[in-house]
Amino acid sequence: MISQDRYQAEDTVLAHYIPRTSYRFENIYSNRPVLKITYVTRNRASYVLYFDLAGFPNNKPKVYVMKMLHDKWGNPMSGASGANHTLPSWNGWTQLCHYSDEHWRPNVTLMHVYIKCAAWLEIYQAHLRTGRNIGDILAHQQSHVSEY
Repeated sequence: MISQDRYQAEDTVLAHYIPRTSYRFENIYSNRPVLKITYVTRNRASYVLYFDLAGFPNNKPKVYVMKMLHDKWGNPMSGASGANHTLPSWNGWTQLCHYSDEHWRPNVTLMHVYIKCAAWLEIYQAHLRTGRNIGDILAHQQSHVSEY
């Protein structure tokens, strides 16, 4: 369970970067704490990210888009896919891959996870336009970042 100090620290960081009207914590001191954040992409597509905080911060949160996403060809993004950086769906929602288990550390903030998921959603929009795998687009972006 997340401690009150950690919850307050996470809330303070999120409030600094995200309008309070765009996110909310639910059931924070229960065994099923949740964070919901609405993200609007640059082309104005709106998504709600559902962070399952059970076990956080010792365990990475599972993050879902609160609907089933489909690839450019209409196939549901419901399963684990290395090419698209998704994990098995739950509740009919696409699960995003943001940190591997071996890279997760308890000091990683929810803001860090949110940034990765927001980037994934922007890359997803590029996939819908181009048909390229999310992993290919991500690798291309990372190679350009490492050049600088």
